[in-house]
Amino acid sequence: MIGLLVTLTVFPIVGWSLARRRLGEAFLLGAGITGGAIFIAGVMHVTLVAAFVLVASWGAGSLAWELTRRSRRDPGATAPAFHSPLPTILMCIPLIALTFIASITPLNDFDGRAFWALKAKGIAHERSISGPFFQGATLDPRNHYPLLIPIDGAIILRIAHDLDDRQLRWLYLGLLVALALLVRDRIGRLVSPVAGAWCAAVVVWIPQFTVASEGSVLSAYNDIALAAFAAGAFFELVAADSPVRFGLWLTFLVLTKSEGLPFALVFLVIGAWAFRKRIAAAAMMTGVATVALFVWRMSIPPGDEEDVLRLLPTIPEKLHRIGQAALAFPQHMTLLEHWGLLWIAVAVAAVFAVRIDRRAAWPAIAVIGSMLSVYVMVYVTTAWVVSDLIAVTADRLLMHVIAPSLFLLALAAQRTKSMNPRSTLTPTSFTLTRSPTSIP
Repeated sequence: MIGLLVTLTVFPIVGWSLARRRLGEAFLLGAGITGGAIFIAGVMHVTLVAAFVLVASWGAGSLAWELTRRSRRDPGATAPAFHSPLPTILMCIPLIALTFIASITPLNDFDGRAFWALKAKGIAHERSISGPFFQGATLDPRNHYPLLIPIDGAIILRIAHDLDDRQLRWLYLGLLVALALLVRDRIGRLVSPVAGAWCAAVVVWIPQFTVASEGSVLSAYNDIALAAFAAGAFFELVAADSPVRFGLWLTFLVLTKSEGLPFALVFLVIGAWAFRKRIAAAAMMTGVATVALFVWRMSIPPGDEEDVLRLLPTIPEKLHRIGQAALAFPQHMTLLEHWGLLWIAVAVAAVFAVRIDRRAAWPAIAVIGSMLSVYVMVYVTTAWVVSDLIAVTADRLLMHVIAPSLFLLALAAQRTKSMNPRSTLTPTSFTLTRSPTSIP
């Protein structure tokens, strides 16, 4: 239970001052700042304990300052209104069940225990991201994997003084809950509270997120974390009001998984249209994280990760794979046991969203299309057997674009409803909220 207490307190406290009173966003920002800052500090040879003390002190001080400032400004502030009881109840049902499961069952997925959780234990034991664990003492086969989430896990294990896998279960559950709350809040503000509530309910009822053996909250994969950080980046892209916050999310992407770097680059390219010259701040933050990641990788021996960059010159001789690679995602999108009817609904919603409001829909379509295209090219480039790689990764890669997909669903549903003459809601009730500097 100590792991649960640490998860519920440390990360929200670190992220609260930046989260605008939103618990899900606070948790994700806290997890990203904690893992990211400690990683960058570790590259500069600052010890794990010293780096965590600095991060925790900053978080606690920022929280105290923010609470004091807000109490002086608005001492009579009340909690926000509670919207949409039915989707809220539906959202809570699987989360309660998952909480019970996480409390009584250990991790049993191979990749999670052999790679991600093991890295957290190695960091917690050695208090370093470049100790013997990463220098070949354990023959870790995925030695160059980014470490943001394992560092968060190591913090939990260190404070709990326990290397049991069960202490880490709460981190992965917390990431799913935070993702759902982030979707609820941001789609609620960008489209409508009702749409946000229903989209959050959809997330926690998708089997791939909740019960799948590979990638779900019951495993120790990092795909939910990447999906959550990508969601934060996407919503900042749509709002286009804070390039620094946008840069934070991109930093987290780079340091979470290998797929995070191309994802961050895609966001930067698309974000150039949203932020204009202000994109420089996000680009600089992403650059710092990327440099830190490569400097760390140069200091430790490589594992058996595939070097996609070195395989790029082999693309011309592998062009015959494009057909198989391009069909990978459509085939997996129709797997009802993993996704239900989600992707069919998203495809239909994309058509309606474009016809109704192209300017609002294009960022979501651009992010989804760009990332799936990148993943298709990885399938073309890989030295692995393509069919085998697709079978074990396609569903997890689809998880990464869940936020823009749900945004298209919400946008199409609410705009269509607002144009229905029988609806009691006015069209302006579902107008997408954008700042003056948002995407043209």
